[in-house]
Amino acid sequence: MFRTLFSRLMVTYFIIILVTLTILSLLLSTYFKDYIFNSRKEELIREGKELSPYISLYAMGLMDENSLYSIFQSIDRYKNTTIWVTDLFGNIWIPYSSTGENEKWKEQKINAEEFVQVLKGNIITKIGRFGERFPVPVLTVGVPLVIRDRIRGAILLHSPVEEINTALYEIYRNIWLAAFISASLSVILLYWISRRISQPLTQMNEISKEFSRGDFRRRVKVTNRDEIGQLSANFNFMADSLEKLEEMRTRFVANVSHELRSPLTSIQGYIQGVLDGTISAEEQQKYLSVALSESQRLSKLINELLDLSWIESGEFPLNRSVFDVNEQILRILVAHEEKIEKKSMDVNIDFENQHCWVEADPDRIQQVIINLVDNAIKFNKESGTIHVKTWREKNTIFIRIQDEGIGIPKEDIDHIWERFYQVDKTRSPKRQGSGLGLSIVKKIIEQHNQKIWVESKLGEGTSFTFSLKAAEHPGKNTHN
Repeated sequence: MFRTLFSRLMVTYFIIILVTLTILSLLLSTYFKDYIFNSRKEELIREGKELSPYISLYAMGLMDENSLYSIFQSIDRYKNTTIWVTDLFGNIWIPYSSTGENEKWKEQKINAEEFVQVLKGNIITKIGRFGERFPVPVLTVGVPLVIRDRIRGAILLHSPVEEINTALYEIYRNIWLAAFISASLSVILLYWISRRISQPLTQMNEISKEFSRGDFRRRVKVTNRDEIGQLSANFNFMADSLEKLEEMRTRFVANVSHELRSPLTSIQGYIQGVLDGTISAEEQQKYLSVALSESQRLSKLINELLDLSWIESGEFPLNRSVFDVNEQILRILVAHEEKIEKKSMDVNIDFENQHCWVEADPDRIQQVIINLVDNAIKFNKESGTIHVKTWREKNTIFIRIQDEGIGIPKEDIDHIWERFYQVDKTRSPKRQGSGLGLSIVKKIIEQHNQKIWVESKLGEGTSFTFSLKAAEHPGKNTHN
């Protein structure tokens, strides 16, 4: 029946408030009922005690009947109050009624059990018709009549319960009216609160359905800073991430398609030219060499894509060991000697120590250094210098590889770690590489729980610096 969060919140909160108001109203009604009845009892008891000395004077002949009745009238503060003064045998000796029905009660006798406790010196209170002598229920209070320090009878005061109930009904009406108004205001407040809580969640539900269809444009409106507001903000942040991820995926597919199609088209064209005789026999060796180079570039791209996918899958094992990173750098530079000499470049090596021991995966760190050295050679200027430096700070080794090329514009620095991102127009006149190398480098360093960063100035060059965990010489502790 109540399927939506809004309706469940409304019903739940309303039931809680309704039950609370009902219980509170009943408690207040009971409290005021007891309070009014007790107040009336106290008033009647006080009146009875105040009458006792005057009745004593009347009994001793020191006050006439008219004066006594005048006192009765002055003491009586309530309408329809009936006062009986009885002797020890229950005979109504002095009747008084504010309605003037005094003669009705004269010489009547009440049963002993109805006032026996009063004769013992106790004060009694009863609610009822007092032996069916009254047509309506009355509140009766009985106090002892003391004459010359002895109990000579009882003073009984009767006040109609209806008079008390009339006052109570007015109080009840105000209590339940206040409860009704409170409940009405609560419904309005509950509607606003429930809508405020449920609306962002409803929006999230609707927007998540759009996300499932690939539409990441909509966002949840953040209207407050509570937990719901924080959830809305986090939802929007997630939506931004998903949208960016979708853009990256689309761009990635497009780039991969382009990178794969370009060498495949070249290879297909050159081989087709050789087969159909379009390319002469003298030119065949040249174009087959180009086709081989394109196939090698294609193979490298596929390997890089597999590496990147493997790293991001979380199933990328690191075979850590202790090795000399300085020696590894020197071997890589020797392997690139032909490329370096081809551009007439110099290499400046600055090792803080002859040996620099690190704990890492040597194959993956070799992959990092090769990528960075390749970039330094590729983007360095003719006859420029490649600077390689290693140094240690506490338990961390730092490796820096720097070129003297054109540099990277500031707005592009944050994007160089993205897949297929290339700064063609500033770093090189023509497209080189796949744009996956730096993405792989960053992932490998992060897998080692280390950091890599770039510094670049236009016209001065670019430096890449990364950190590794320092280690001691593997044979240092073998002799004791």
